[in-house]
Amino acid sequence: HDLRTPLARLRLEAELSVEDAQAREHMVDDIGQIDAIIGKFLDYAKPGSATLQPVLLNDLIDQALAPMQKRHDMQCRMALQPQLLVLADPVELLRVISNLLENAVRYGKSANTGQVKVDISARSYNKQIHLRLRDHGPGVPPEQIKQLTTPFFRGESGRTANNSTGLGLAIVEQTVARLGGSLELSNATGGGLCASLRLPQAMPSSAT
Repeated sequence: HDLRTPLARLRLEAELSVEDAQAREHMVDDIGQIDAIIGKFLDYAKPGSATLQPVLLNDLIDQALAPMQKRHDMQCRMALQPQLLVLADPVELLRVISNLLENAVRYGKSANTGQVKVDISARSYNKQIHLRLRDHGPGVPPEQIKQLTTPFFRGESGRTANNSTGLGLAIVEQTVARLGGSLELSNATGGGLCASLRLPQAMPSSAT
């Protein structure tokens, strides 16, 4: 709050006082980026407990994809078992899925076409929900895979852009653990990064 209040004032001042339209747009974008970085820090600093309830995973995935529907450079293929109930905090899990999609869009573009292709699959198995998100980008050097969830890690690959906080995947791992699940990152066969999540399954009788 102490940081975001002056940022809001700066944004308003920039929008009202800067006459040059291009300079004004750049200033507002920079302030928005700083605000997003603050949000990442706040997400990472959250306490280690969450209130879990039955959540329909299929609906959360639709919500996470909604802001990206107008993108012309993105193709999403889904293979979801219907009516998958996961035991989770809906806000936290939505943030996890959104962060993984954001990561795929930012770093998963094909070098040949400039397009982003994301495969999302989910199924229930052995009282767990297995959720998998895979992009078709350049992937990550194998020696860096285990470091991707290290806070502030910046490697040499395209997944560590200058405007990255280095917290996105660290937040995902921490949040998934808080939900009682696990995250595994790997390079997919044929290229791209694959995020595999295992989350507690909620029984249909417990749904509200």
